[in-house]
Amino acid sequence: MNTEKQEQPQTTEPQASQVQQPLKDKAEEEPQPQVFNKSTLERIINVSELSTFTAVYNGIARVANEKKPEKIDYYVSYEATVNAGIDFQKVEISMDEEQKAITLKVPEAHITNQSVEMSSLDFIFLNQKADKSGVTEVAYKACEEDVRQESEQQSAICELAKQNAENVLRALIRPIVNQLGEGYQLEIE
Repeated sequence: MNTEKQEQPQTTEPQASQVQQPLKDKAEEEPQPQVFNKSTLERIINVSELSTFTAVYNGIARVANEKKPEKIDYYVSYEATVNAGIDFQKVEISMDEEQKAITLKVPEAHITNQSVEMSSLDFIFLNQKADKSGVTEVAYKACEEDVRQESEQQSAICELAKQNAENVLRALIRPIVNQLGEGYQLEIE
């Protein structure tokens, strides 16, 4: 039996990858300049509320006796999520073509949502009579109020939310500023 390999004749036709395409007109290759103005920038960031920071909060709420408010019936521990952000519709945009400056004025951040995780509720009863039907509903409301009060006292939540909002705006607008040409600056206040 003959085990010699037979060589395939090589063709001199160029392969599809070797065929050169005719050169395109240079004007077709260059992107056309785009016109950007204040309304274009406003449309880009046209969202309403955007949470830019989320914090997980573990707290303990006190639930007082209905008849004797100075006495505590029980404590309830809980886990909550606190979101903070800004209203993007309140971002003020100004363009100064002479100075080649785009300025974004960012509103103060605020708490946008607080959510207590119902499954995380854990009770410590001081008054065993308080352990009755409907206790979870009362406890849940106490936890919501506790997380609201605690999150309003934590200024760092809103400060971080505003910093993150500024970073989001910078990421959205920077590519457009770069397309406007050299010399344009983006300022965020």
